[in-house]
Amino acid sequence: MQAVNYTTARNNLKDLIDKVCDNHEEVIITTKNDKSVVIISLDEYNRTHAALRREVQEAIAEIERGDFMSLDEAFDKVLAKYED
Repeated sequence: MQAVNYTTARNNLKDLIDKVCDNHEEVIITTKNDKSVVIISLDEYNRTHAALRREVQEAIAEIERGDFMSLDEAFDKVLAKYED
C-alpha cells in the first residue's frame, strides 16, 4: 500500500486512480493535520461491501437460530487454549 501526501495526490490524481483500478492497490492520502483517507477501486469496494453484508446476514441468521455461545463461554474456550 502506497501513502502519498495531499499535494502529490492532487497533482497525480488520474495516475493514482489508474494505479488503484488497474493493479488492485490501495493508496493512502495524508494531510498536514493528520487526517488520512484510503482510495480503493469501486470494484474492490463493492466486493468488500457485498462480503460484509453476507457475513452480517449469516450472523443474524445464526443468532435467530440460537446458534451462538455466550461471552462467558467464548472467554472460557479461549482461556482453555492458553492453559494447555
